[in-house]
Amino acid sequence: MLNLIRLFVPSPSSSSKMNNFPYNNKEGIVGEIIYPGRKGCVYANGIWWQARCVENITLKPEDIVNIIGMENITIWVELLSSK
Repeated sequence: MLNLIRLFVPSPSSSSKMNNFPYNNKEGIVGEIIYPGRKGCVYANGIWWQARCVENITLKPEDIVNIIGMENITIWVELLSSK
């Protein structure tokens, strides 16, 4: 049972990886709507990413976002400007 818990609890090193993500503070554009608490898609640096918003807002396609970190294979973004 203890080994299962370790699989789902992030290690202290994973939070430092989020801060060292090379695309932090880069801009991206929303390609698929991102609802609060859900994943959507963002295009940044020539790659499509799964993304979540740090704020409790809905991001619409073509909104410009700032990448603030990464957790597993999902980037975290915040709204820069809306169309």
